[in-house]
Amino acid sequence: MNENDFEKLLGERENNELDFKLDMPKPDKIARLVIAFYNSRGGKIVFGVKNETREPIGLKDPQSTEERFTQSIRQYCRLDEEPEIEFVNCRNKEFLVVHCPKGKDTPYFVKGEHTPRVRIGLSDMLANREEIARLYREGSSKSQDIYPVENATLDDIDMDKIREYFKESKLTTQLDDNHFYELLKKENFVVGENKKLVPTTAGILLFGKHPSINMSNVVMKVDRYKGNTVTEWIDKQDLDGTIFEQIEGCIRFFKRNMRIAAWSAETHTEHKTEYPIDALKEAVINAMVHRDWNERKNILVRMFDEKVEIISPGELIRPLTLKKLKNHTYKPESRNKTLTRVLARQG
Repeated sequence: MNENDFEKLLGERENNELDFKLDMPKPDKIARLVIAFYNSRGGKIVFGVKNETREPIGLKDPQSTEERFTQSIRQYCRLDEEPEIEFVNCRNKEFLVVHCPKGKDTPYFVKGEHTPRVRIGLSDMLANREEIARLYREGSSKSQDIYPVENATLDDIDMDKIREYFKESKLTTQLDDNHFYELLKKENFVVGENKKLVPTTAGILLFGKHPSINMSNVVMKVDRYKGNTVTEWIDKQDLDGTIFEQIEGCIRFFKRNMRIAAWSAETHTEHKTEYPIDALKEAVINAMVHRDWNERKNILVRMFDEKVEIISPGELIRPLTLKKLKNHTYKPESRNKTLTRVLARQG
């Protein structure tokens, strides 16, 4: 950046892509700003300028400022691409300009925080549910189900069911408290927050006592309509409970509302359902495991006379596209890796 470009920068006001700093703030504070830029549209941080008046004061020791900045983001941020740092001389004074790109693998987090930050106007704010959902759609590698559920506590998950799962999965033979809680964290069923262990999305969905109390979008709405339009119900049900309970509840609903043919064989009676039960079960599992749990909507299952619809909230995660799916030129991706792993272990 030459002197003319820097002068133009000084003529701008702070905005969602530009921040002025007179000197280096505390490490955690600068980390929040950097993370907010990475999770938003990127931006520049200019050191050596008063943010209120945009007066170019300059830095006494720009090299020291650069070192402290680098140490701060190394300590508090985990980034896949380092910001570009530039030394600028203007009006015989030294400045530092940090160029933060828009991150490719969102969301990014400040160490010790479990909610990502975004840049809104001049502020570095904790993202709301809609913004978190956007960040996960734009990124692809992080598992969405490993972050804490708001206001949930350990009392909201059934520890006996988790112990039973650990035994069945042969993950450990040691289930004393120390090993048990370490394994809870390792398996991403709980996470540390403010010196407490709190349930993750996966923990609530798999082992919650009453999941819909913690996450209203857990309830699966299943309906059997008369004919082929959504005008008249024959049967309807709201399925609550864990993923396992909802899957089984949905299969019972399917069986209750489909035609079944029966005929006598030599030694027994054979049955054939209107739809293959295994196919329906797999579709329901996929709808629950791969949905976007940051979306507030519910999974909808609709049975008609001539078809079944299963509607799961959320867009495809990158790099998946409809074209790749149709052409079978994709690698499997999941936004909920913990749920996928547990259900695979359970067969």
